Amino acid sequence: MSIASSSSRGIKHALTRSSRCTTSARLTQQKIDIPSFLLPGLSVRHQSSSSETNKRRDKERYNYNTSLSFSDAPDPDHVHWRRVTASELTSRKEPPTRVKMLVRDFIDDSLYNPSYGYFSRNATIFTPPKEGFDFSSFADTAAFQEAVAERYEKEYGLEPTTGQTGGLGRQVWHTPTELFKPYYARTLLSAILQSYKLNHFPHEPLILYEIGAGNGSFMIDSLHYLQQNYPEIYEKVEYRIIEISASLAKGQKERAEKEGFGDKVTVINSDFFKWDGTIDGVSKGGEACFVVALEVFDNFAHDMIRYDISTLTPFQGVVAIDASGDFSMIYEPITDPLIRRVLAYKRLLPPSSSTTPPLSSPLLYSGLLRSLYTSLPFSANLSQPDFLPTKSILFLEHLREKLPNHRLLISDFDTLPDAVEGRNGPVVQTRYGGSMIPCETFLVKQGYFDIFFPTDFELLRDIYSVIMNSPSPSSTSTSPSTSSAIPPAFNKPSKQPKPLSKDFFSGVQGFRRRQVNIYKHDEFINKYGDQQQIIAKTNLRNGENVMKQLYDNAKVMF
Repeated sequence: MSIASSSSRGIKHALTRSSRCTTSARLTQQKIDIPSFLLPGLSVRHQSSSSETNKRRDKERYNYNTSLSFSDAPDPDHVHWRRVTASELTSRKEPPTRVKMLVRDFIDDSLYNPSYGYFSRNATIFTPPKEGFDFSSFADTAAFQEAVAERYEKEYGLEPTTGQTGGLGRQVWHTPTELFKPYYARTLLSAILQSYKLNHFPHEPLILYEIGAGNGSFMIDSLHYLQQNYPEIYEKVEYRIIEISASLAKGQKERAEKEGFGDKVTVINSDFFKWDGTIDGVSKGGEACFVVALEVFDNFAHDMIRYDISTLTPFQGVVAIDASGDFSMIYEPITDPLIRRVLAYKRLLPPSSSTTPPLSSPLLYSGLLRSLYTSLPFSANLSQPDFLPTKSILFLEHLREKLPNHRLLISDFDTLPDAVEGRNGPVVQTRYGGSMIPCETFLVKQGYFDIFFPTDFELLRDIYSVIMNSPSPSSTSTSPSTSSAIPPAFNKPSKQPKPLSKDFFSGVQGFRRRQVNIYKHDEFINKYGDQQQIIAKTNLRNGENVMKQLYDNAKVMF
């Protein structure tokens, strides 16, 4: 089953019901009164012109959806609006107007702006009992889910549906690390220890980096496990957290000190993308290390492109915000260097459903059919949206630059329900009065909606291999970035540059060439979880293993 909860990241229980955010009428039928101040951002897409900036908004014309109308033009004054990035908006206290930005900057600003971003105001991580759940006490999975729901209600409650915020309150994440404490962390650490003992012990210390450690549960469970079972490794372990949130970083440090791990843990309060690779002024780039990213990649912002169906030329999507705070999409030739690099990486890979334009095979390989198709009345001139994992790729590039001798472990979702239309489209939702309301577009009021993406693990693994096996960034002559030219339109594979051979993807450079594997959630647990000490202790009374049964829409790359 696909797992969904208060944020589609955990289990789905009786108290959480998903309903699609499509029309105001449907919301009314569900007896959910959306606050009036949120209606423009939730269900109305209105486009104003410069001549009507000071006028009252027209009545609702149509609802948010991903089927863009090409009969409506954006505000003609948009050519004069300032082009901004998410980093340029960090000092703002309110969402901007009369600006344009790339889709990834719009999503980044919506999620991470210090003043109005979603993670700054509405997100909380679910916390289980201190010692974790006693899984053997539950009759079956339904009983376990009910216990989680009860704790959820006891600890976090439900927001009222009236008042200034109108019940649009914080969301609570359910993650495997928290739900299956401490056994999930022990499973992940067992995989790391297997590699560490084979390649580095006893000559090098175990150095762990965790990107975005949340409440610090994985850190605490891992260090306790090492302390109790591998004292010779624990003696030299160094645990380093890179955390963008100042409040979470403070809590992680306090929790480490409270548990007696203060001398083992270093918390770096920094955006990973801006981290210079040093700790206390000392470069750490030459050390062999393990980098762990758990449920991190899903909130990395993506860019959105669409292809001209006639020529297969890609165009980058730009979000335009008018004087009233309403959104429009503009498409323009690709000029962004990061989008160019991602498309260049994809052109190096063997053709697949992840690397070619999102069109049916007949249209993809026949220019004549595309010409006939686009000549039909009312036919689309652009492909469906294609969401590119640009921030994920930037993460891998930065990781290679700052920690080249790493081994990477990623755990995240590979599929998500109720996603926005398009290839690799995100889930956009908010929690309202105990119900989850997913929406059909990412163009929603900043700060009130979680926006998260499934991870295409196969594509990520292949681009990771390209990045790690490419010449150093200083060797620009053979770099795949091709930043000096706009990516060409897609052609038949026979006209493409010769793709890399399949054995190229057998591994990446790091402290040694190795296999990079992708596992389904339960496959990883079966491979690395100790049968008696981990798997048996997460069995329910009816024989089900709740840790393997849930999160079957997640994968692990290691």
